[in-house]
Amino acid sequence: MKVRVLGSCGSRVPGQQTSCLLIDEQVIVDAGGITAKLSVEEQAAIDHVLISHAHLDHIYDLAFLADNVMAGRTDSLRVWAPQEVLDVLHRNIFNDQVWPDLTRLKLSGFPVIELCCLPEGVVTQVGSLKVCWAPTNHTVFAAGYLLSGEATSILYSGDTTTTDALWELGKASKELAAVFVETSFPDRLETLALQTGHLTPTLLTKELAKLDKPEVPVKIFHMKPQYLEEISAELASCQKHCRVLNGNERFVF
Repeated sequence: MKVRVLGSCGSRVPGQQTSCLLIDEQVIVDAGGITAKLSVEEQAAIDHVLISHAHLDHIYDLAFLADNVMAGRTDSLRVWAPQEVLDVLHRNIFNDQVWPDLTRLKLSGFPVIELCCLPEGVVTQVGSLKVCWAPTNHTVFAAGYLLSGEATSILYSGDTTTTDALWELGKASKELAAVFVETSFPDRLETLALQTGHLTPTLLTKELAKLDKPEVPVKIFHMKPQYLEEISAELASCQKHCRVLNGNERFVF
């Protein structure tokens, strides 16, 4: 499994994109940094987009991706998420007001975008990946994903504060190679983190204990940029195996 980090920030500032992974060159996980990092040719290779939840920083580039590649596609761009997330996207984005309803706009006989429901508790083939999800604990309906390739799996949190189902999903994987997990605020802003559905370094430490896989490397994303140095220092003191992402990494698992 090849993973390219296209965005790892919890907000947009010059040089930083929001949450976005590219897996095996054809699957996007959250759409925060596609068009700023990928050429149109690289964008055209994307067939599937997984969305964890419908907050703007996670869907930012979805409409622009579709706009950039729709004329050259031979089938629909498939957007995958739990139905609750798809409903928000259709109602609030692809509604012919904020953006054209690309689920109805057809080129060469197929819609530009196909919204594909991921049933809970079911493993679904999405491109090269087998995908299963668990609900997380955020201010809106949100999902975390277990993404499995031929030999390894990664766990992706999306946005969450303290939760249990996500870690149970990870514990069940015998091939777990990495955890990508958010940490948005420093410890001094724990109250704000809990109110907004996010984690701090201390909260993360308690959450990782639930996973009980200390040998698995942890990749940190969704840091609010104004607190990046503070979060990094706190993580360095309490989580030696964590790596704070800068939005430009490439991994092979």
